[in-house]
Amino acid sequence: MLRFLRRLLGEAKAFITGMQEALIEQSVEVLELELLELEHAFLSLVLGSLVGLPLAPMGVAAELAPLLEGETRILFERTWRGADAIADLFSRMGGEW
Repeated sequence: MLRFLRRLLGEAKAFITGMQEALIEQSVEVLELELLELEHAFLSLVLGSLVGLPLAPMGVAAELAPLLEGETRILFERTWRGADAIADLFSRMGGEW
């Protein structure tokens, strides 16, 4: 009887742990999708004037600016490398070639 209860408790613990991991993964996926949408919205607000969209309010642009830090770093790296597409490809693959 005691073995049965221990096994049942172990299975219940494994189930709860699995549910927790699934909920965490789902939450991370939703947050990543929201971040991507905010980046697109920021780019539309900043570069929208090029295609005729109205300019963004300064408060909204300032709130979204930190989210594009990585994208601006990539933009500046590409500017320094110029048009060397092969170097860009290998740098994306990682490692020193």
